[in-house]
Amino acid sequence: VLDAFRKKQRELLFDQVDNLARRGVDVLACREGIDNELGNYLAKKNIQAFRRVAMSDLNLLATNCSGEIVSSIDNLSNQHIGSFNTSKNIKEDGKDFWIINGDGRAATIVAKGSTTDVVDEVERCFDDAIGVAKELIEGGLVLCGGGASYISLARKLKRYAETIPGKEQLAIEAYADAIEVVVRVLAENAGIDPISTLLSVVANQTNAGSDNIGINLITNKPDDMLKIGVIEPQSIVKQALIGATEVAIAVLRIDDVLWAKQDVETPDLEEFE
Repeated sequence: VLDAFRKKQRELLFDQVDNLARRGVDVLACREGIDNELGNYLAKKNIQAFRRVAMSDLNLLATNCSGEIVSSIDNLSNQHIGSFNTSKNIKEDGKDFWIINGDGRAATIVAKGSTTDVVDEVERCFDDAIGVAKELIEGGLVLCGGGASYISLARKLKRYAETIPGKEQLAIEAYADAIEVVVRVLAENAGIDPISTLLSVVANQTNAGSDNIGINLITNKPDDMLKIGVIEPQSIVKQALIGATEVAIAVLRIDDVLWAKQDVETPDLEEFE
């Protein structure tokens, strides 16, 4: 009985392979394993099979080849089958890679590095770059980089603070001073004097009457960011300001709560005698 069951099971699996061959499938990627006997039969049908492919890679393959993932070959139709230009296996740095080139909008980047930390840093930088590109495509609005937009905003806030009487003026000026920290941090990361850099950028913006002047970290001097092509998405600058403002408000509220919980003390009159 067991032998008959296994025989029938093989027949059903071979029928599925025949179904793939009839539909013109020549590359098969599966999330689970593939039996050795079935793998040999796939090879006889000129079907290149890959087993234990991660779900994330299957999604990329479907996107790149304009195909769809199916749970069973029995549910396969011609609409689910994608197409590709080339499929090959290469060996590089002691690792095997399967490279499939399709007409879809998906790609895989191989990050290399001498240590794990270096690879992690490369991946982080690439992820940031992809995020910025995504924001540029979706938002469509850009601002000058190099701290130019932050300095311009700080300058305008300080001018605006002069028109506001009372303690609110001090709050506006403090907010403007906080925004200027962006240029100081850029200068510190570049190994140049942060205070001199900040004063130089502010002076150049004021004298030139331009909001586009920021710090050029190649020459370490103020420059027109728009002319040299240093820009950043408006949405990122906006989100940075919103996030920093919300954190500052939360800290101030906590401070107010802590002060309110302190017991009221009666001053010792002997100290004033």
